[in-house]
Amino acid sequence: MKKTIKIYRQFYSKYQLYINVFIFSWALFALSNNGFDNSEGIFHYEVAVQIVKYGQLGFDMLPSGVFQFAPNGKAYASHEIGNTLFMLPTAFVNIILENILSRFISLDKIVLLQNFILSFQAGIYSAITATTFFAIIHVRFLKAKIPSFLATLYLMLTTYFWAYSRNLYDGVLCATLLTLSFFLLLTYRQKNKSWYLVGCFVCLGFAFITRISMILAILVTCAYLLIANRSELVIRIQEFSLAGLTLLPFILWQCWYNYLRTGIFYRSPVQAAVYAENNALDGNILVGIAGVLISPGKSILIYAPLLIMSAYLFNKFYREHQKEAIYIGALTILWFILHGRLRSWYGAWGWGPRHYITILPLIFLPFAINIEYVMKKITLRITAIILGSFGFMLGLSSIISNWHFRMEYARQNGLMSDNIFIWSFGDSQSIDMLKAAFGNIVRILTHAPIITIEDTYSEANEYASSTVNLWANSFIHAGIPWYIVVILVSPLIILMYFSTRNILAPERQLFDPDKSIHGR
Repeated sequence: MKKTIKIYRQFYSKYQLYINVFIFSWALFALSNNGFDNSEGIFHYEVAVQIVKYGQLGFDMLPSGVFQFAPNGKAYASHEIGNTLFMLPTAFVNIILENILSRFISLDKIVLLQNFILSFQAGIYSAITATTFFAIIHVRFLKAKIPSFLATLYLMLTTYFWAYSRNLYDGVLCATLLTLSFFLLLTYRQKNKSWYLVGCFVCLGFAFITRISMILAILVTCAYLLIANRSELVIRIQEFSLAGLTLLPFILWQCWYNYLRTGIFYRSPVQAAVYAENNALDGNILVGIAGVLISPGKSILIYAPLLIMSAYLFNKFYREHQKEAIYIGALTILWFILHGRLRSWYGAWGWGPRHYITILPLIFLPFAINIEYVMKKITLRITAIILGSFGFMLGLSSIISNWHFRMEYARQNGLMSDNIFIWSFGDSQSIDMLKAAFGNIVRILTHAPIITIEDTYSEANEYASSTVNLWANSFIHAGIPWYIVVILVSPLIILMYFSTRNILAPERQLFDPDKSIHGR
């Protein structure tokens, strides 16, 4: 026991700053979670449950959602396996709970509890991403602790990163894996230890079997290795051999999984005709790129307005960190070309241009790394405050309301055409969300009726989407006493307080839980 405590203290002492950033981020995302998930991640979870319960990838009957029959007569998920793999622990816990609680409460209530637990998984992904983002700025680019944390807060609270912290879209997991891979790549360059390179490509391997488009990140990472070190040919061959060997199991898996589902090892089910409306690469690339840059409803500069500062500061970033700037620039260009070519360049049903949430942390770096420079320049500081304030208002609106609910509401009212929801000003997705959040606040103050949608959402979902879309509010509406909700919420607020205090304190004054309890 003493040895375990000693190991814990040593680990905490060494990584306390990053542990506190993670705790703060996780507590924030847990506090602003809505308690349910409407993304296709619920289908990935269904596969995870099938694996844990029955040890099978396939289903005898065709489930609803993103499933198709394979040549062997079984139904498989059309999406890739990565997101499912990371849901296996959650599925395992939920199944244990089901076995225990089924003796005492109804299955419907157990399912609600399981979905509630699952809804926090995206927040864990996002907290890991935020912590890694902080580490990249603080350790790899050697920026001071407080500006690094401030930049991380800007990423979390002024962009659509916040809304996706409660969404199990597999691009959120890819954002985590990509950010981790970049951190490990920079660490490998600085320390020249092979296991960092292995870790980098393990992350990229998992990202590849989550979304095939992550092959772009693999290519750019290989290009970075070519330009980062003017090393001997033998060393370069060793690096690429190590990268290839690390990726090989993931490539073999993907080929086998493709063959199992389609009968063709190089063809994924997402390329099937049934998904062409979203995934076909026959869209107008000019419209796609213009849309993600300037459309009122889906421009990434609307949903992450401080990227305007990133673009402005990119030349400075390039002069100071040339190779990293080439990495980010190349990945961004390739990402825009591929996704701009999609028939549904904005990612169909999603909040903002959802395909771009994966690369958001990296393309945010030119601003984040230069935040001290921005704060010293009055014009840049005012610009950053204005852009950040708008981003925060839009992000907060997406937390108060429910983008999925608003899209369904727009569809039923004939407002979902691209001309209206994407390209118009008055009824675009971003403006609609701002109006919806304001309407929700007015509805609470005036006790006006909630919005109802025909044959789609439960009354509880309609209530949350029409008032404040947080799990705490839904609990109170469900009849749970307010003081119980306060008891549940309080630990998260306390964690945010102490972790913030630890992050902002001088290193030698960091709060130690053991010392606070037992004294010195």
